[in-house]
Amino acid sequence: MINKQSKIFKGDIHCDRTGLIFEAYNIEDIDSDSCRTIFFDWILSLDPSFDQREAIKELLKNYSPKFPDHPMTKLLIEGIDKNLETGQKRRKAKTIRRAI
Repeated sequence: MINKQSKIFKGDIHCDRTGLIFEAYNIEDIDSDSCRTIFFDWILSLDPSFDQREAIKELLKNYSPKFPDHPMTKLLIEGIDKNLETGQKRRKAKTIRRAI
């Protein structure tokens, strides 16, 4: 029997109903490339009504305290950083267009 470290159960987090991220955290010795593949699958299956940044924040809130050094945690943090960067670029582009 596999001893699941997480106290979170598959499907408990509303933005991860299929449990893709949950499963990634419970795969022994998972590497960052596998986490990236799972993350992209999760993001593509995310309900369009969810804000991606907020969904990633929710996942981090639930998993990062239990798994601070996990490759998925690092990837989610990277996802937040990239999302913020992209949002800032869009806002700057809109501001520039309005000024022209």
